[in-house]
Amino acid sequence: MNGLIHCLVLIIIFDHDVLSYTDDTDLNATQLISKYGYPVEIHEVETEDGYLLDLFRIPYGREESNGTPVIINHGLMGSAENFIVMGPNKSLAYMLADHGYDVWLCNARGSMHSRKHKTLNPDTDAEFWKFTWHEIGVYDLPATIDYILDITNTQKVHYIGHSQGTTVFFVLCSERPEYNEKIKVMIAMAPSAILRHFKQPVLKMIAPFYPMLERLSEQLGVYELPPFISSKDVQTLGKALCGKNRILPFNILCQLLVLMIEPNDEELDKSVIPLAASFGTGGGSVRQALHYAQILQAGVFRNYDWGPKLNMKKIWFCYATTDVEILAKLLPNVVELYKVPSKTWTHMDFLWAKHIDVLVHDKIINIMKKYDYS
Repeated sequence: MNGLIHCLVLIIIFDHDVLSYTDDTDLNATQLISKYGYPVEIHEVETEDGYLLDLFRIPYGREESNGTPVIINHGLMGSAENFIVMGPNKSLAYMLADHGYDVWLCNARGSMHSRKHKTLNPDTDAEFWKFTWHEIGVYDLPATIDYILDITNTQKVHYIGHSQGTTVFFVLCSERPEYNEKIKVMIAMAPSAILRHFKQPVLKMIAPFYPMLERLSEQLGVYELPPFISSKDVQTLGKALCGKNRILPFNILCQLLVLMIEPNDEELDKSVIPLAASFGTGGGSVRQALHYAQILQAGVFRNYDWGPKLNMKKIWFCYATTDVEILAKLLPNVVELYKVPSKTWTHMDFLWAKHIDVLVHDKIINIMKKYDYS
């Protein structure tokens, strides 16, 4: 990544949560959106390197309007479903649509809706999985932004990212700075770039061993997340444990399935757990997780370490020393640094918190409206 990032950024620091609509567990994402009275479209975008990405579009809310397009991008192992599981009154996608925005939900390469390529087969071609979030930023986002601007005949979009969805935006604006001019305002929820104080136990545990894990991945031929389990299998497990026809009359196993992601129970609305779990994980490349392990271990935001030979062909990024506050100081156009007023807020609360509408989404919409009329 070349130089520092020159992006207009609102950084929002939050942390943890979930909800439930058990009767919806048999619906896919587009069926769910339609059920609650919203229009939905599926668009396929082709990247410069041949990946085929599905975008879910909610062009307007329950009252038709022609608003500014807004891109919402998920985190590692996430998908577009992350932003609709809270239902019409709390989900970010629905709330934005009801405020007149043209909502575009991303599905990054390798995730369950974008497991496609013009020539490569994800089930048989290891080459399909040779990417990290660097490629998502360099290829997926430019293709997505340009496609949306063309379809909507507009010059700029809003951008909202959660976790990895922020990481890839920082990559985009560093590697392809011309895209700064195509963004009205960027909102970063739980921004992930500097990870020196990162507390997620699994990633912290594996970070020192990433070279060994990479070799093991190659030796076993395991390139996809989750290893050995397809996204479809995870979704089947989620429905079995959490759906309306679940195999057990109680949902303790269902709750454990979700709580493995975030153990904090303070803001967790357990009613959303069945629906969130029924969608399963979005999936992705093993190298996406290893890339985070590398920057956690190194304490710097940088390109993937491909080894001494390949690194000679790569360009490293800038050095930084701490986490969100330092990141905010590195970014020249920060609009606001906002910390959610909740002592227990955690990383996944950006998706599933009980009070997400009041503590997060209202704040996001107010900032976006300000820039719509400025």
